[in-house]
Amino acid sequence: MTQLIDFGKSIPSSFSQSASLPVNSLPNSTVLGQFGLAVGANGSVLLQGTIGLQSTGPNSSDIIFTISRNAVQVFTIQSSGLAVNDFEAVHFSFADSGIPAGYYGYALTASSISTVNPPVIIGPLLFSGLSIL
Repeated sequence: MTQLIDFGKSIPSSFSQSASLPVNSLPNSTVLGQFGLAVGANGSVLLQGTIGLQSTGPNSSDIIFTISRNAVQVFTIQSSGLAVNDFEAVHFSFADSGIPAGYYGYALTASSISTVNPPVIIGPLLFSGLSIL
């Protein structure tokens, strides 16, 4: 039987058109959300994110989303460039398992691959995690 240990979330913007965050180009990144979670021995963390993007011009740059645990990268996903004025909601789920017991900080960041026409985060912007045994 699964046991819930902890829950964390970062929801600065839960509606479309309710945020306006520019995305920094590599090697820099834009922090989209952070929270901490307690993890039990042999526990797992189920992470989910939903991010709304809008292009800023023709041939928008690809975006890399990264989840870090205690500043160490554990997951990445890439979103392809958008056409002019297109909107895209990127959704992902990731299970972080095999973690020793303790308290961990999780962060979600975004980086544009190119400096040419990086998209803007416009909402929704949701990042959450569930620690389970």
